[in-house]
Amino acid sequence: MTEVPGWYLEFAGAVTAALPPDIDEEAAQAWVDDPAGLREALAGALGGSAAAAGPARLRNDKADEGWTLVRDDPEMPVVAGTNIRGGTFPEGSEDLIGEPMVELILGIDGLLGQRQAEYLMEHPNGIPEELERYALVFPGTVWQSPDQNHQVPCLVNRGGSWEIIFGILEGGFDSRDLLAEPD
Repeated sequence: MTEVPGWYLEFAGAVTAALPPDIDEEAAQAWVDDPAGLREALAGALGGSAAAAGPARLRNDKADEGWTLVRDDPEMPVVAGTNIRGGTFPEGSEDLIGEPMVELILGIDGLLGQRQAEYLMEHPNGIPEELERYALVFPGTVWQSPDQNHQVPCLVNRGGSWEIIFGILEGGFDSRDLLAEPD
């Protein structure tokens, strides 16, 4: 059995002591029921890596609606709004639609996906204001819906509030879409 270092035990005690005393039982139970989400939240707050403890479950798990997860990289880092930017799609992709677009995106590694979009939804104040007029596309996660379309998570700002939608990859991208990239 691996011995836990003393500094870590002291740190764990400090974290426990700093928990809000007014947290209600329902909220506490929600974290007990979602240990992966708790790991991810703590990793984001404390500067660690949620991937080190294992991947968190996608909060908006489309499999519950009959969708198939085609690609997702649970090892991608959690991003903060201050280190997110809108990038451009690969050259030549502006005219791609249908299966060629799907193949292009599936052939690119290291793209931010739904886990990062979900994290940013919980921390929207950090998303740079200049990105509010665009759809931020997170094609590191690709779903196939029951109608066989490939869909990717996107963050859109509607009326000053960010929300996650799923865009049909076969439809291509337009000038209002930006590839979400770490800065």
